[in-house]
Amino acid sequence: MIDLSLIKVFIIVFETKNISHAAERLNLSQPSVTYNLNRLRKFLNDPLFERDKFGVKPTKLAQSLYPSFRQAITDIEIAITASKYFDPKTSTRIFRLGLSDLGEICLLPSLIQYLSKEAPFIKVEIEEIQSHKVEEWLTEGFLDVAVFNSSYTVMPKIESRNLFEERYMCIAHKYHPRIRDTLSLEQYFQENHAAIKSSTGHIEIDQRLKELGLKRKIMLELPHFSVLQDVVTSSELLVTLPSRAAKVYARNGDVNIFELPFSVKPFNVSANWYNHRDDIEARTWFIQTLQELFQSL
Repeated sequence: MIDLSLIKVFIIVFETKNISHAAERLNLSQPSVTYNLNRLRKFLNDPLFERDKFGVKPTKLAQSLYPSFRQAITDIEIAITASKYFDPKTSTRIFRLGLSDLGEICLLPSLIQYLSKEAPFIKVEIEEIQSHKVEEWLTEGFLDVAVFNSSYTVMPKIESRNLFEERYMCIAHKYHPRIRDTLSLEQYFQENHAAIKSSTGHIEIDQRLKELGLKRKIMLELPHFSVLQDVVTSSELLVTLPSRAAKVYARNGDVNIFELPFSVKPFNVSANWYNHRDDIEARTWFIQTLQELFQSL
């Protein structure tokens, strides 16, 4: 039976093409690397690597063996990682979470509060969602999970779970001179609006108005929702936005929330991830935590 440590030495030498560099990566001496390599050469009856002016180059047999050897070692490492019990109370894992700025406004305060109590050593790094890059970021492991409205994004390699259904509402300054208790269709189109640029993917409202043969008066276009709190409380502009964000603004300032005076289909916000075979238990816990926090908002 072949010693697995010899396979590890073979892989690192193959990848570095240099005995001394392989020794550094393996934290071994050069003589130890050469000794283990010679053992494998004897077992396989092949030199495996030949010296050249840059280091070493693999033989044909080494080139044919590398993919299988690399996959075997990767599978073993994944199995070992998966066997380790994930305990959020003691884990120091780093999760990379993709959110829109709207998601940041709604989720982050609750997430920070929850983690400080239930998972105090876990770290979360937030990346702003870029819809055209999400699939690549998830498959390559740059993100663990991405939470957003993925209705208009086709991602065949990505797993998805609906977190909640969302709908649009309208907010205005609490002391708006013309809008008090209710918002009529006439008032909605008489007033000026602040809106998020369509290039960010927030297109449902204006698409629906176009279907109805209507158009609102947009006075201010912004790239992010994050500045809207000050815009609403310092002007007479109306803002149409998802209900959870509207409730956050209402809690934090002099803002009233109104039902829209026309119908707009609700949309689903989902957690999206790629099924990497490692860290399954940790990722499952994180997705479940996000779902519970969003549903409580």
